[in-house]
Amino acid sequence: MESKINCDDRYSGAQVIHAPAELQKYTEANRAAWNEVMPLHQKAAREKWDRAFLQPGYVCLDDVEVEMLQCMGIRGKDVAQLCCNNGRELLSLKNLGAGTCVGFDVSDEAIAEARARAELCRIPCQFVRSDVYAIGPEWAGRFDVVYVSAGALGWIPDLRRFFAVAALLLQPGGHLFIHEIHPVAEMLPCDSPGLTDALRIVEPYFKAEPYVEYGGLDYVGHAEYSSTLPQYWFVHTLSDVIMSMIGSGLALEHFSEYPMDVSAGHHRVEQAHAGVPLSYILIGKMAGPARFDKRTAND
Repeated sequence: MESKINCDDRYSGAQVIHAPAELQKYTEANRAAWNEVMPLHQKAAREKWDRAFLQPGYVCLDDVEVEMLQCMGIRGKDVAQLCCNNGRELLSLKNLGAGTCVGFDVSDEAIAEARARAELCRIPCQFVRSDVYAIGPEWAGRFDVVYVSAGALGWIPDLRRFFAVAALLLQPGGHLFIHEIHPVAEMLPCDSPGLTDALRIVEPYFKAEPYVEYGGLDYVGHAEYSSTLPQYWFVHTLSDVIMSMIGSGLALEHFSEYPMDVSAGHHRVEQAHAGVPLSYILIGKMAGPARFDKRTAND
């Protein structure tokens, strides 16, 4: 008898964590690590972002991303951002004309900053403190767009569950928009004063277990601090990301790669003009009307 292949399981090594307790071990540890470092981020940049968003219509997103969002259609769309951190991208989406905007993040300190900035700058966005896996059914089907920005997926231990949440939030015909660090960038050394070869491969592309680190999360002000709190960073291949998205019921609408660094850690590679992919945009779509097509979106 011919065996039948389960197409959901054959494609990649994407980590699947079935036990909620195991998921919570990672997400709660990362919550504590982010709560610890956010005051350092705020010391370095909070006033800068407050001043920026006090300017009417300010947008912190890069031109490539803004063009793609406008082609997809962001004006008037209800948006949820997963792993929103201090809210600056969501505030930008609102300033681009988005409708109802709701951001979710695991960090108490990040959400407090986002709420304060939205109030200060009078930009109507809602921010919810939640583990992404614990987002409740009251949010189901309420959004036209689920948005994910650079550096979010590395904190996600189980991609399949993550994309299942994204799919749950979307209305029929809604889009998932991801602008992320390219996995190839994860293989290269981060910028540092003593770095001599920015193109040398120092890490594997395929890695099943997360990196476990202590401290070192202040990529904003670059302050050194000691910590006893572990943080868990997961490296996902492109096939992990794309196939996990497809497995959640979303259709692949668009995928593009770029030599621009969005990680704040590989500027030297970008400046070397070596033709290395450092970022990507991935768009998925729930079943429904209005297929996204960048070529005809402005017709």
